[in-house]
Amino acid sequence: MVQNRFMFTVLLALSASFSVESAAVAPAYEPEKTFTEICAACHSESPAPRAMPRSSMANLPPERILKALSSGVMSFFALPLTADERGALAAHISSVPWADDDGSANQESLAQCEREQPLTADAWDQPHWSGWGVDLLNARFQPAEHARLTEADLENLELKWAFGFPGAATIGSQPAVVGGRVFVGSPEHRLYSLDAQTGCAYWRFDTEGGVRGAPVVINDNKGPTVFATDRAGWVFALDANSGALRWKHRTDDHPATMATASPVFHDGRLYVTAASFEENSASARNYPCCTFRGSVTALDAASGDVLWKTYVITEEPQPTGTSPHGAPKFGPSGAGIWNPATLDVKRGRLYVTTGDAYSRPASINSDAVVALDLDSGAIAWSWQATADDAYTNACVDADVHPEILAECGPDVDFGASAILRTLHDGSEVLLAGQKSGVLHALNPDDGTVRWQKRLSPGGILGGIEWGIAADASNVYVPISDVWENLDDQGAAGGIVAVDFNTGEVQWEQPATIPDCMETDGCVAGQPQAVTVIPGLVFSGSMDAHMRVYRTSDGAVVWDYDANREYETVNGVKGRGGSFSGGGATVVDGMIYVTSGYGIFGIDGNVILAFGPRQSEDKAN
Repeated sequence: MVQNRFMFTVLLALSASFSVESAAVAPAYEPEKTFTEICAACHSESPAPRAMPRSSMANLPPERILKALSSGVMSFFALPLTADERGALAAHISSVPWADDDGSANQESLAQCEREQPLTADAWDQPHWSGWGVDLLNARFQPAEHARLTEADLENLELKWAFGFPGAATIGSQPAVVGGRVFVGSPEHRLYSLDAQTGCAYWRFDTEGGVRGAPVVINDNKGPTVFATDRAGWVFALDANSGALRWKHRTDDHPATMATASPVFHDGRLYVTAASFEENSASARNYPCCTFRGSVTALDAASGDVLWKTYVITEEPQPTGTSPHGAPKFGPSGAGIWNPATLDVKRGRLYVTTGDAYSRPASINSDAVVALDLDSGAIAWSWQATADDAYTNACVDADVHPEILAECGPDVDFGASAILRTLHDGSEVLLAGQKSGVLHALNPDDGTVRWQKRLSPGGILGGIEWGIAADASNVYVPISDVWENLDDQGAAGGIVAVDFNTGEVQWEQPATIPDCMETDGCVAGQPQAVTVIPGLVFSGSMDAHMRVYRTSDGAVVWDYDANREYETVNGVKGRGGSFSGGGATVVDGMIYVTSGYGIFGIDGNVILAFGPRQSEDKAN
């Protein structure tokens, strides 16, 4: 493939950024020079979108930085470095000592569950939440019989337990809860099975990359199985009871591939989507931009065999010239899929929303909603929301070249899955929220527009980020607008309820002015995916507050501030922070949510579990 043929070119280009003073005598390694030449473009104190500022990176343990440089999202930049140089760079960036030096608190002591809680077939008859959107339609609506939580119960909620992700300064996955077990992924390349009531551990599995999407837990002829994806682009099938690996498959062979979305299971198949961090890689001035293409792959759930794979950009990237910095240019590229597919079994289709292009010419399937045939993967139709949106982090370089800037789009791609809902007249509508701040309603038959509604100004980290939710009549839309309101922290955020039959706003609840103004990363934006149960909407904020809104009028009826330290059940130093990515999981009267988003927000590393306060009678 084109992307592989040019890997040697990429290696030479990246290596050229490290000057060599003498061929005979190698100079002493200077980690600050590496940071200035390679890292600072994104990780300054005014970081690029989705990049952590250097001050926050200093709070990371060097083990985590080394992992990112060796096998994680930064490994592509670190290719020219030796193992010793990567270690020296990690130690230089971090202000935390190596764990081996002093046995620091970054190590965990898993509290193993004393009793067995094996998953059996009847676990799926009990309250549960599996995957990202609960159902195949991605509504993120938990029905009353599974939620078992009402507004009257909120005042009786208390924190039952906290679990700390070792070494993390950013958020874990959205939890899945089945059969009394919580399945949750860590940014530290781990997947855990925990007890839902106590947080003790049944097992831990080490993945290739950080886990962002919610695990999917099913019961098939092999028994209970959990599927998960990671930020290195892998999908894993594990025995849900023991954590033993059944199979694993990488979603694409491009070196920048990542999978942030939950897989989707239906009828013996697993549907997985692929995104990438090449948008960040392109910030290196000598990077040959760009060759990644977003894709959807259908796998046999039992074996991991590929049944079909479809690139949403159908053309392979071709050379298109040379950048002002002398690097080769390729296109079309981009259109990563950051979110899970939405399955429409009745029509035999699935729908995905796509990211921006990385290079010109921008594909017509970037910033788009694309329908694919479930059986073959053939593209049935595509509708583009924003044309010519070619964007990489090179566009925010302080000294960006005018020629590059002229090609930069607004970066208003889709980060949220589409939702399929039924209208009052019996027809259906496909709802898609975009970073532009516009909510789109499409006809699922052909992708034609039913209505559109602008809900916010939108922007790079603005508009609608990670997920909307819908009940039988309204769609609930959280507003991010984080990057656009740094000078007015209270201006970002809010939540809007829209009648999806008409497109009319039912109510708007603006963001609460943050009470954490002195904390780095404190803003009021609400990029986290929202969750809805009958009568209540759950929406986390970058100001570290988890709030519950009444669906009838938008009133805030519960508010929890996670910006604090926690004593964790696994002995890891715990800290709550911003809420982003996957939303709250509500099951059997309990709320489970991960807290901390140091990429752009308040650092944190915990999953929090809330449940009913124990009465004095029961306590005695």
